[in-house]
Amino acid sequence: MVGRFWRSFTAWRHTRPFWGGLFVLLGAVPIFVLPLAPIKVLVASGIAGVSGLLLGSIMAVLAVSLWFTPQTRVVVGLIAVLVSVAAFPLTNLGGFFIGSLLGVLGGAMAASWAPRKVKAAPADEPVAA
Repeated sequence: MVGRFWRSFTAWRHTRPFWGGLFVLLGAVPIFVLPLAPIKVLVASGIAGVSGLLLGSIMAVLAVSLWFTPQTRVVVGLIAVLVSVAAFPLTNLGGFFIGSLLGVLGGAMAASWAPRKVKAAPADEPVAA
């Protein structure tokens, strides 16, 4: 049962920019988690706290979008790169460099991913008698 699940997951993973989405999602975690604080502290921290939550949420949605709508990979990948770069000055250095770096890497991987082309089966040559 586990083998069948793993084969189906692998087949699903090969039809979309899985690793790009995973890196974008991993980049969203430090950007989103670092400004988490009680609401009074979050309001006092100003734009860095609020934008960290907003940009981290956007990156997580973009990562899920990469997995479930692979035909939009180029646009979503470029938006993920832009959001990751914007997180650098707007949040705590983009999650202390880690979030921005993972987001840029994942967005670039997603934008450059292309589905595998299925090779056509060679036509059988007629047998000479």
